[in-house]
Amino acid sequence: MQQLFPRNGETRPHLRFPEFKSAGDWVAKRLEDIAPLQRGFDLPSDLIRPGSIPVVYSNGIQKFHNAAMARAPGLITGRSGTIGKIHFIEKGEYWPHNTSLWVTDFMGNSPRFIYYLYNSIGMHRFSSGSGVPTLNRNDVHEFSSAVPKSLAEQQQIADCLSSLDDMISDQNQELDGLKTHKKGLMRQLFPSPEEEL
Repeated sequence: MQQLFPRNGETRPHLRFPEFKSAGDWVAKRLEDIAPLQRGFDLPSDLIRPGSIPVVYSNGIQKFHNAAMARAPGLITGRSGTIGKIHFIEKGEYWPHNTSLWVTDFMGNSPRFIYYLYNSIGMHRFSSGSGVPTLNRNDVHEFSSAVPKSLAEQQQIADCLSSLDDMISDQNQELDGLKTHKKGLMRQLFPSPEEEL
């Protein structure tokens, strides 16, 4: 499955930061040439030893181990089971589990930009299998996407989207606090019969 771009392999986004308007078109490449994926490493549950290294499964960090197989920055997505979620490891070491695919080389691109690029693609589109959903990295690798030639432009896009994610996270925490506060008020305003005894 390939996305269509102009014959010259270059394209221009609809929205661009002013300082990059004259920076030229973005270049279309296969994902294998932007940030290739590899299957994670086997780690049966009975071989996990207590430690501080996150083990990243298809649905995120589930356990911690005493050894690592990769170093951050890391981008991991589900290969088997949960498909479509993208996980980003900002710092430290980690173990990409065999239920996942992980980026082995950011090819000189901004890792955080690649995180948003992979999120924008919708990895679930590559899901196959009737019982347990499976993601074939070869299908992902064939997909083409456009990226800025300038690392500075990639970084500015990543910074902008990261700041929005931070604001969303702050708002969600505030919303959770308001929900907890409301629940406490409800308990005080409407005492249950058991509290009357």
